[in-house]
Amino acid sequence: MTKRASFHVVTVGWEYPLVLHLWDRIAHKSEEHFSHILHPRHLKAQRPDSPRREDIHLLRDELRDPMPEADRELLASLEQPGVPTVHNMIRGDPVVSKIEPEAALGFATFLARRVRELFEQLHPSVVIGGFDGLHGSIALAVARQLGIPWYALNFSVIPSGLACFCDRMSPAARVRFADRLPGGDQEFAERWLRSFECRAVRAPAYVAPRPLSFAGELANLRRRTQALVRTARNARERQHLQFTEARNRYSVRSVLRFFRRAAHARNAIAAYRAFERPPLVRYVLFGLHLQPESSIDVWAPFFANQLWVVELLSRAIPPTHRLLVKIHKSDISNYSREQLDRMTSFPGVQIVAPFSDTRAFIERADLVITIQGTMGLEAALLGKPVIVLGDSPLVEFPHVARIGDLTELPTLVRRQLVAPAASRREIVNAYAAYLAPFLPASYNDWTTVISDAQIEDYVRLVAALRRHVLLGEAAVGARQLTTS
Repeated sequence: MTKRASFHVVTVGWEYPLVLHLWDRIAHKSEEHFSHILHPRHLKAQRPDSPRREDIHLLRDELRDPMPEADRELLASLEQPGVPTVHNMIRGDPVVSKIEPEAALGFATFLARRVRELFEQLHPSVVIGGFDGLHGSIALAVARQLGIPWYALNFSVIPSGLACFCDRMSPAARVRFADRLPGGDQEFAERWLRSFECRAVRAPAYVAPRPLSFAGELANLRRRTQALVRTARNARERQHLQFTEARNRYSVRSVLRFFRRAAHARNAIAAYRAFERPPLVRYVLFGLHLQPESSIDVWAPFFANQLWVVELLSRAIPPTHRLLVKIHKSDISNYSREQLDRMTSFPGVQIVAPFSDTRAFIERADLVITIQGTMGLEAALLGKPVIVLGDSPLVEFPHVARIGDLTELPTLVRRQLVAPAASRREIVNAYAAYLAPFLPASYNDWTTVISDAQIEDYVRLVAALRRHVLLGEAAVGARQLTTS
């Protein structure tokens, strides 16, 4: 059998440079045949591939092509168990969520029709999509409707360099292959837990810059000037760019307002009375997410209003404890003085400074509450009781509970506050179960060069996915024969 007639992997929504530097290198060493539906910002009129490649497919033709009217019946037909609602798909897209709702529904209609057309043309054996963007969610919905297996890569944070596949828009929907981590699950978990306990390994984080030097300020001014020039140059095309280009959504006036608002927000948090070190009081710790971001807007859309979450938690925590809310260090400019004052107006709520040592606050906390963040994993590894609000794989740990009925949250908080400490053996066992779906790959920082050894790891990961899909198809066929 030729490679072209073999198992057909279709990726959706990746940028062309990543197709070149990641997927083409994987395909070169794989038994699978690959095709790629690029991110919708790529246009047929400006194809990135030269000469033209048969395995590259684009969603849009000309930039100025009008979007269709919203087809609400079509969009409603995509909604089913395991698929986000269309409104959550739109709200989870950092660009499309900011445009006029009717235009967003028109873009969703266009994507649904075009993705279906391409899937019917390509006949994928499996679709590898992603958690980000309206196009990613639409691809999942259309694949489900057509009975095509859909998966997205999910990457580990402690340790980094591992990846697995999820079959829904949730990190808890991780697929566990027969392949195992090298060295054995328990040994591997024990080794990395020791590294975390002694702070030899920490979760990667995108750190917002500290105050700039004079030279840094000049460089920043230059970048902002370039952004203004680009915005002015693209003003005539804003109607067409609004669906995929965040930086081209704004007018020059709105960009200037954004710069001014961000500066005021940075000044507000710098002047605010926030904790730099853990206080000598009993407290529950909650960490705000960077937003927009898939870990909250896609994985936990019903908790995406974080100000509401802070109020919810403040109502559920007993008066014996404070609720310390840590500002994400990469999201400082999103919080105005008014928003900080609003949070601290809720009973018992106080702010933790964004650049404070998160680990120190976790170690002193009586309870950690998280939506989907890495803070929850760090707390679980330290044996702290944790409550997760989103659909999280952290429930592998015995001292981690997931929220149920909102009216029962105060009871859950009190139960977790007095929960017995987890033994180290329990933590190791739970950590091994948490890591079990992961296999060696790379960290998802695509600005770094992926080594040849990491490409070999991806080849093995995709091969494991192929075996998983084919095994599932064989099982379905066997059941059909049994019932016929």
